[in-house]
Amino acid sequence: MKAVIIDVRLAETPVIHAGDEQVLLSGHAGQGKPDPYAILLDFFERMGYSTSMNEALIRTVSIKLDIGPHIAALQATQRAFNAAASWIASVCWDEGITNTNTAHHRVYGETRTRFGLGAQLAVCARAKAVEAVKATKTQEAERMARRRKEHVRGRDKGKKALPPPVPATCPQFGPRGSVRYDARTYRLMSLDRVSLNTMQGRVICHLIPGKRQHAMLIDAAWNIGGADLIWRNGTYYLNVTQNREAPELTQTDETLGVDLGIVNLATDSEGETFTGAKVREVRTRYAKRRQVLQSIGTRSAKRRLKKMSGRESRFQKDVNHKISRALVEKATHTRKTLALEDLTGIRERMKMVRREQRYERHSWAFYQLRCFIAYKAAWASVEVKCVDPAYTSQTCSVCGHCERANRHSQSSFQCQQCGFRLNADINAARNISRAEVLQPLVATLRG
Repeated sequence: MKAVIIDVRLAETPVIHAGDEQVLLSGHAGQGKPDPYAILLDFFERMGYSTSMNEALIRTVSIKLDIGPHIAALQATQRAFNAAASWIASVCWDEGITNTNTAHHRVYGETRTRFGLGAQLAVCARAKAVEAVKATKTQEAERMARRRKEHVRGRDKGKKALPPPVPATCPQFGPRGSVRYDARTYRLMSLDRVSLNTMQGRVICHLIPGKRQHAMLIDAAWNIGGADLIWRNGTYYLNVTQNREAPELTQTDETLGVDLGIVNLATDSEGETFTGAKVREVRTRYAKRRQVLQSIGTRSAKRRLKKMSGRESRFQKDVNHKISRALVEKATHTRKTLALEDLTGIRERMKMVRREQRYERHSWAFYQLRCFIAYKAAWASVEVKCVDPAYTSQTCSVCGHCERANRHSQSSFQCQQCGFRLNADINAARNISRAEVLQPLVATLRG
């Protein structure tokens, strides 16, 4: 089922979305870095968003848990569950299994005997592992398809062959990864209590919801779905999912184009610009501060680094929320479809940049902004289209003349044929809003 996951930002507790994994890769220790699964599902898990739309809306309510005397039972269940999911993922990866039923018959019995999980927890561990394997293989296939396309294009232009890509590795889950619960393994009870299945039987924990969380949980318009037990910085949270039917999209022939960038995070075809100056300033300040503290290396410096953790990403997330909200509101009021650049794989296609610019390029959160726009647009019944951005910055939005020399600088555009002058980002946004007209031209230039 296609879905749009809606963020629930709460003042009482930090937001941790369903499936926020501590995923380990070979070569990474400790909590590890996100594997391709986590990269592909960055919004499913760490931000809680998906770009699919139209059939259902899904939101995640993150609720703090008072686990009382049940910490040992939950920790043991968490370790066994993620160990089982890692083993199942390895089996499916090595044997090429991606079918859910095939995986179930292959691993169910051994999962129960090897890890001591109950029947339904074993099923949930299998579901989590198979989804991770599917996501990793899907992303690898998409990456290989993009590489083949770039290789053919470069070969036709006489360029050097692209280096072979780094092969994907099997997803693995750390001992503090989430525990997935379905309707058979957890139950919301009265008086803000929840019953959770563990390896030692059912335990009753108390929910600590804020006013907004409580109102959302009792909202009859939303159906209660599954949940994930999340551990973060010594505190357990229960991420409860809710779903409802998505509203129908508003049909319109007019389009609001949006050009994405680093200097200007977003520029629409009507001329409104959202600068990235503040984001660059904040990122630079935190990067320098981390560098200094890491070079010091004392215990107090490490405590300070831990305290700073996540501030930069939260700031970027807040900025993207504000930009996406403004764009969707404008599209709603003007009754227009939103057209966004499809920048998938841009980091793979990106040319070499100077060392001092690498951090800025690789911390560019364009996909997060795209997904924020997608879920907000689905809620507002606004259609979103992703278009090929090729040559939009080199094409005149007035006469259609395309030439590299048209783009004088990052901010300046002047057509060499008709002399039309405009801010380069606004010109590109106008071309994006008329992508259907540009497609034949792009096909000709690439052919």
